[in-house]
Amino acid sequence: MWFAVLGPVRVLREEREVALDGSQQRALLALLLASGEQPVGVEDLVDGLWGQDPPRTALNVLYRTVGMLRRALEPDLRAREAGRWLVRAAGGYRLVVDATSADLLRFREDMVRARVSAAEGRPAEAVEGYSRALRLWRGAAGAGITPEVRARPVFVALDREFTAAVGEAADYALAAGLSARLLPTVRAAAEREPLDELSQARLVRLLAATGHQAEALGVYRKVRERLAEDLGIDPGPELMAAGEGVLGRPAAGSALRDPGKAYGPQEGVSRPAQLPADSPVFAGRHAELAALEDHDAAGIRVICGMGGIGKTALAVHWAHQVAHRCTDGQLYVNLRGFHPSERAMSAGEALSVLLAGLGVAAAEIPSAVEARAALFRGRVAGRRMLLLLDNARDEEQVRPLLSAATGCLVVVTSRDRLGGLTGAARSMALGPLPEHEAADLLRARLGAERVNAESDAAAQLRSLCGGLPLALAIVTAHALTHPSFTLAAIAAELRRERGSLDAFTGFDAAAAPRAVFSWSYHALTPAAARLFRLLGTAPGPDISASAAASLAGESASRVRPLLAELTTTHLLTEHVAGRYLFHDLVRAYAAETATAEDTAHDLTAAQHRLLDHYLRTAHRCSELMKPGQNVIPLPEPRDGVTPDRIVDTPAALAWFSAEESVILVTVEHAARLGLDHHVGHLAWSMHTYLILLRPAESALALARIAVRATAGLGDTSMRAHAKHALASACTRAELPEEAYENYWHALRLFTGLGDVKGQAVVHLELTRLHDRQGRYPEALHHARRSLQLSRREGAGTFEEAGALNAVGWVLIRLGEHRAGLAYSRWSLALHTEIGNVIGQSFNHYTIGWAHHALGEHRAAIDNYRRSLGDAQGWHGRDHEALVLDRLGDALHAVGEHEAARSSWRAALERLYDSRVDARAAILAKLGGHR
Repeated sequence: MWFAVLGPVRVLREEREVALDGSQQRALLALLLASGEQPVGVEDLVDGLWGQDPPRTALNVLYRTVGMLRRALEPDLRAREAGRWLVRAAGGYRLVVDATSADLLRFREDMVRARVSAAEGRPAEAVEGYSRALRLWRGAAGAGITPEVRARPVFVALDREFTAAVGEAADYALAAGLSARLLPTVRAAAEREPLDELSQARLVRLLAATGHQAEALGVYRKVRERLAEDLGIDPGPELMAAGEGVLGRPAAGSALRDPGKAYGPQEGVSRPAQLPADSPVFAGRHAELAALEDHDAAGIRVICGMGGIGKTALAVHWAHQVAHRCTDGQLYVNLRGFHPSERAMSAGEALSVLLAGLGVAAAEIPSAVEARAALFRGRVAGRRMLLLLDNARDEEQVRPLLSAATGCLVVVTSRDRLGGLTGAARSMALGPLPEHEAADLLRARLGAERVNAESDAAAQLRSLCGGLPLALAIVTAHALTHPSFTLAAIAAELRRERGSLDAFTGFDAAAAPRAVFSWSYHALTPAAARLFRLLGTAPGPDISASAAASLAGESASRVRPLLAELTTTHLLTEHVAGRYLFHDLVRAYAAETATAEDTAHDLTAAQHRLLDHYLRTAHRCSELMKPGQNVIPLPEPRDGVTPDRIVDTPAALAWFSAEESVILVTVEHAARLGLDHHVGHLAWSMHTYLILLRPAESALALARIAVRATAGLGDTSMRAHAKHALASACTRAELPEEAYENYWHALRLFTGLGDVKGQAVVHLELTRLHDRQGRYPEALHHARRSLQLSRREGAGTFEEAGALNAVGWVLIRLGEHRAGLAYSRWSLALHTEIGNVIGQSFNHYTIGWAHHALGEHRAAIDNYRRSLGDAQGWHGRDHEALVLDRLGDALHAVGEHEAARSSWRAALERLYDSRVDARAAILAKLGGHR
């Protein structure tokens, strides 16, 4: 069978097309194929087929359609049989396909192979691989299904994946001098998007590179005319550069990019140093260290083995030994592949972490995984970097990271062998420490004198621990904590606890360490033992001391010594000041012990206290960031909850930054427990932070969870706020149709409630959506409607100030500078009155822009500088770069040329290097020199 979604949705059996009965079957098949091999949940399928307002019979229709599709794929299938191809999985369905049976998976595999060939210096193979991959596309993804389903984000993302792949292939072919191979594919892509300037610019460049100058010039002129007639705009820098290049003259302020250097290292880029600290008592692994050395300075090393075998310790130790060779820095990310919360980090999340480590502003991180990978690949191109990917789950999780990290020295640790990676990866499996190396570790931790004095007892400890480094660490921690205990007494105690620990030699990842853990656990004080159990039930990757106190229902002063007791025994690690984490196996043991020893009532109460802790603190932080936004009454907290004391906006930012990953996991955990009110409240409290400062992906994922959780609640206000949050996230993620649909849904709910504040805020957001699309009259309508609503009873000064600045902004866009200036000054007075620093920063920028347009440059300079002073980094590098760029323009206009150049250079340093157009414009002002 062959399944196709890269164009018309089709199924071929022995080259004959399988008949699909009706649009519903075809749409269902397209949604499943678009997910690759991953399962699609029933809720997501319902959402994909019907959108936000499914019929009451949606589930019945879905199940009936699944059955019909199964029989279409396998006509001989008996009733109620799952069959081979379409199976139940993870609360939904998936197609059992791979690269031999599905065009999307074949495409992605061919792209990876092409990148490997490019990285290994085989350009002809690379271009052929790109061409082979792109030939699989026969049109827009999911062509032929209904427009409503085709508009779903999953198909939009696939189309973007194709566009990004064409760009990558074209740039590489140009650099390699093999443009002719890619010309037909690029031509077809350009024909599909006649107004996409980047697609047309690539076609012009490839035509010129293959000797078709006349056709290239014709394409350029035709696109330029179409842009002028249909959109009323001139070509952008990319297309202008391509066209002028055909004519033999460079476009002003720009040049044809060398694709091999398009995203290469830039002056002033960060040099990260993220390796975790090396163990001060690392010992052994001599053969493994030698094997790691026995390869080139770049490439991929995979270290695999069971939990507790010392994979991370070895990887970190060796990475520190070779870090000096990687002169451009080291990056580290824990992929949480086997985390007990079952929420492994996605490749997209990992790429966000890596890009952030390279100094990329959150607003600059694309939403599509392929685009992030391309960005990361360009960012590290030509640099000598070390990348440590810790605790990987499987090949699919790390493959996008490896393809993006071409040229880096990459070290991967995993319990899985990752045998499906490319031949460039070299793998080693760790076993238990040999006898002599286990002895070295004991001497390193306990001191040679103590070990040699009881050599027989030390040998017994080594035997009882089976050479497992984690078990040895816990046993030696116990010995160090009790220096008066003899090693013989410790060995006897360990034997009494569980008898012989021969299970260690079997390497059962779930059972092997249990005896050592239980022995250490039973040595704890009762209060520390209870905290240990409760921590095992906390869903996040780590936990703060204050959150641990709420979990336990104790004061922070009471909990701190208990945390110290747990860290002293190596059952818990304080990985940064005030934040604690478990080894995965220890966490699993703690959770298992909690289930055995604590009542369901006590565990549920602890979970509620932890959620209340995060909710109360997040609510306080969001109020500091955006006063008055939390209008939904919070549930009363349970006894024993002690929220963090957050006193100002910088502290709120720091708290959100530290707890972000924890809260995202906690929200998912609360959704699984059915605590829908907590989900809605936490999602809304996180919303402003995520929208302002994090990639769109995070806000979008959280908002979708909140919409699902609140859909069944009788609380209309919570549903309205969840829809509003989803719409706002869609705006950030460049999904304007979905954003518009959700804004209007939220507006209907707020209107029905008589909630004028909610209505005012939605109209304000619709202003921004239309402004981003260049639809200024519509934007002005919504800004003025927001202003009218904000002055009614039920709204407040914050909403009125925001609406006033929005009206001013759009008026300036429309050329009514004096009127816009008046509105923005009015807004500034209100923001100053309520002490909203972020609002004041936006006001000063808007006012500066109006003065600038009016030729009042000194006033513009003053307001731009005030905007930068007020922002305090809140709006991200991109906004700061924009203000600095305009400040440079104003300084230049008054003759302060050196100050202007300094401002432009500062703007250039803040702009991420993917902002090619903006960088080119600033470089042109600097005369091509920094």
